[in-house]
Amino acid sequence: MQKIAALIVVLLLSPAIAIATAEQNEAVVSTTIDSVESTDTRLIECFTSISAEDCAINSQDDLVLNWWPWSDETNSNWPDDDAKARAGELLLNLSQNNPLSVTNEELTVGQANENRQEIEDLLPIISLSGELNLYEELDGHRVEIPITMTPLVNLSDSTIMYIYLSKDYSIDDHNRRLNNLVYEMKPEFGFSNQENNSTETTWILSESHLSAAGVDFDESPYGWSVTFALFGELEGSDTNQLLYLNQVELSTQKENVELDQFLVPVFAIVFGIIVITTILGNMYKEEHGMPIISGYWHREKANCLVVEFTTKSRRMEIKSLEADAPWKLSSRFKSRFIEANKSVNIELKFKQPETTDCRLHIKLEVDELGVWTQFLAITTIID
Repeated sequence: MQKIAALIVVLLLSPAIAIATAEQNEAVVSTTIDSVESTDTRLIECFTSISAEDCAINSQDDLVLNWWPWSDETNSNWPDDDAKARAGELLLNLSQNNPLSVTNEELTVGQANENRQEIEDLLPIISLSGELNLYEELDGHRVEIPITMTPLVNLSDSTIMYIYLSKDYSIDDHNRRLNNLVYEMKPEFGFSNQENNSTETTWILSESHLSAAGVDFDESPYGWSVTFALFGELEGSDTNQLLYLNQVELSTQKENVELDQFLVPVFAIVFGIIVITTILGNMYKEEHGMPIISGYWHREKANCLVVEFTTKSRRMEIKSLEADAPWKLSSRFKSRFIEANKSVNIELKFKQPETTDCRLHIKLEVDELGVWTQFLAITTIID
């Protein structure tokens, strides 16, 4: 019964296990990275003050990302490692009292616009397509970004693609508030810089980095974006440029469950219920239909074994009865029927007693339950 119970548990859990295993290998949700043909949008990176004052930029022509570099000084739970690293890359002297902004990696908007004029006739500089695929991992998530990237002009070797993960509205554990706060930054170098030479690769925002940055898509699933910003020079130029900019909203939850995704687990559960119901039904039939068989040595007749058959709710036929060697029956057993709810004793005469236990193979056919072979062992009469 314990084995049968274990089998039932396994069958009950199998659909859920199969579904869970499949889901671990599939993205929770995917977001397409749409192509950007040409844009005049500038990237403004604002390093806030210690009071969470931002740069107060409201231009619709600009994409603003806010950096928070003050967690060590304020015990905020906002991440600040990447903010400090980014400020170091840009050679900035940050002030706790005043926010500081850079536009396309330039300190002045005028210089950024002047640089932009050099490449306006060449836009777009690259072609990039791909997806943002969100996967569950450990207690958090990772973001895999399979892309195909093709430069449309020759680029310098120092070209870098920055990937920023930001949230449109954030509150820290001291009730500070910021819009478009960057939680994670990852620079990527592994792509071709040659004209019309495509690179297919997968960039990853790892679970360990996202968890360390306080990213929790389950607790806070909305308002996340991934920004791609390509900085560098064209071949033969010494002017650092924003060569590509694209911000993609990151979906973290499926908006709609497709019919086939709904039906597969339903069918699996229904199938499991049918299997379990069938097993339980057969167990009930066996329990209330199979006979009880016992045996003992006759007290008065020598070498005579009495086998008692007690039927339950079903008629049965004893088709054959054989003894394991060295035990030998005095005569061949003849089949016989026993009606339901009867108790019948059958005497088996052996040629001689043996020193080993007497083991019987009893072949039965029970109505509606089919043919069964039962085994009965009786201790030898020889001490």
